[in-house]
Amino acid sequence: MESNKFFGGQSDSIIGISLALLSALLLAFNSAIGKQLGQELHPFLLNFIRAFIMVVMLLPWILRRGLRGIRTSRPGLQFINGFFFAVALSAWFWALPLLPLDLITAVGFTAPTFAVLGAILFLGEKSEPWRWGALIVGIIGALIIVRPGFTEVSPGVLAMIISSMCFAITKLLVKVITRIDTPESVVFWQAVWTAVLAFPVALFFWAIPSWEQTAWLIALSIVTILNHYCMTWAVKLADIGIIEPISFTRLIWAAIVGYLIWG
Repeated sequence: MESNKFFGGQSDSIIGISLALLSALLLAFNSAIGKQLGQELHPFLLNFIRAFIMVVMLLPWILRRGLRGIRTSRPGLQFINGFFFAVALSAWFWALPLLPLDLITAVGFTAPTFAVLGAILFLGEKSEPWRWGALIVGIIGALIIVRPGFTEVSPGVLAMIISSMCFAITKLLVKVITRIDTPESVVFWQAVWTAVLAFPVALFFWAIPSWEQTAWLIALSIVTILNHYCMTWAVKLADIGIIEPISFTRLIWAAIVGYLIWG
């Protein structure tokens, strides 16, 4: 029986799109929790603690399945991916307390633009007219969001742009890595390298979280793990140019969550 088609791809694309949609919802909750914690803990410390908790949570599950679950054929690329991921998260956590949640999400939409352009240029993904059209619209929209009326770009917006560029790079790397390694290994090594790279910087801002903050950090780690699994599998199953437009639904979820929590 012939596979289902969607935008010219195989049925895997439908699964990838569904996972990207779920990832967008999870990321809205992720942003809300991170924004709240970012007002109480330093972003660099928050980045390390969250990554460390993720490693602790993932280890029992990984070890029960055997070390083959985290074995990697591309340790160099895993490290580079972890480096850009750590930079992206540090900039993202730093920007969260400075900007409204809907603006954070809107500026974050520059990431799909960078990712789609990179996928076309470096991964050889299809460059149909509708993808280039979406790319141009995305660039124009990003410019309007970032500099309405050519006003000065705030440090928070600049941090989000840097974060978006690094997130786009990690998605391109994940697409390459998952051609051989499993998505589980990508999620695990992302957390490991983020914890390792963030630790020296976190020492300068060290503080002991309260019990309430610890509970929220655990919740943040759980939501992040689920989000990373969804997005990693989505990138593996479908072209980046297909799943990235789905991330724009984050603006809907972010606006709802931001209104309910902060009015």
